[in-house]
Amino acid sequence: MKIKKLTTSFLLLALLAGCNPLKQLQTHQASIKNAFEAGNYSEVLVNYEKLKDYHSSKGSEVKTEYLKMAAESAVKLERYPMAEELLQEWLDRDEDFEAVKMLASVYDQTGKTDKEYQLWNRYWDKIESPELKKEVGQKLFAIEMDQKEYEKALERARQMPPMNDPRIVFLRVKALEATGKKEEARSVCNALLEKNSDFKPALEWKAKDLYERAENWYKAEMSEYNKDPNYTAYVYLKRELKKISAMYRQSRDIFEKLHQEDPDNQLYIKYLKNIYLRLEMNEEAAKMDMLLENQR
Repeated sequence: MKIKKLTTSFLLLALLAGCNPLKQLQTHQASIKNAFEAGNYSEVLVNYEKLKDYHSSKGSEVKTEYLKMAAESAVKLERYPMAEELLQEWLDRDEDFEAVKMLASVYDQTGKTDKEYQLWNRYWDKIESPELKKEVGQKLFAIEMDQKEYEKALERARQMPPMNDPRIVFLRVKALEATGKKEEARSVCNALLEKNSDFKPALEWKAKDLYERAENWYKAEMSEYNKDPNYTAYVYLKRELKKISAMYRQSRDIFEKLHQEDPDNQLYIKYLKNIYLRLEMNEEAAKMDMLLENQR
């Protein structure tokens, strides 16, 4: 009889403990913390939902430390819609930079470029680490280039630490070209090639630029000469053509290097054919013509 009474007392105490709101809260919180420390992220999210339900019934709010654990767990499990929601709630409460970095990562993983761009722009001035500033700056710069926001991209480049990645430096060349700053674009391209002599996009850009400048100069000089083809004009034309030929040869040398590395590239073959004709290298031009015929 005494044993039965004792058992009944224990059950009553357990029931009372289970009904104790504070005890329920502590149990949910402890479960989240223990699961998080053990790396059991699925269990964290299960218990976080229980904790949320508890607070919802009480009209209160989950403590930020448990929200953080849930957000990090959702990121770890690649449950991106939930992670985005939890991280945004974390940021709305406390503009913790860890949340910014994680949310940016989620946007990157889910292809939400516009949201990632807006997020980093919002917190750009709060980035203290030079390494992170450089990494984020390059990402924003690339997005602005992709969106053809060239002036924004150039302003971004001025705010950033020096760029070393040749791909990013070359984007600056393209931005300068797009905004009509061709001389500065040439200067940046030449500096890029001094450090990365085999960087193909820059080599191609320089070869095309040299060809176009030589071609425009050649046509302008011939047009001027044909207006009044006298002896004095002829002497002047010959002098200018020497300079123009030197520019064609510079372009030719680069295109020959590119063609050697990529012999089936029609663009290189076409440029070489035109350059050879201008330099009166008719045999070489005929070879390029034959290559084009064979590719048809």
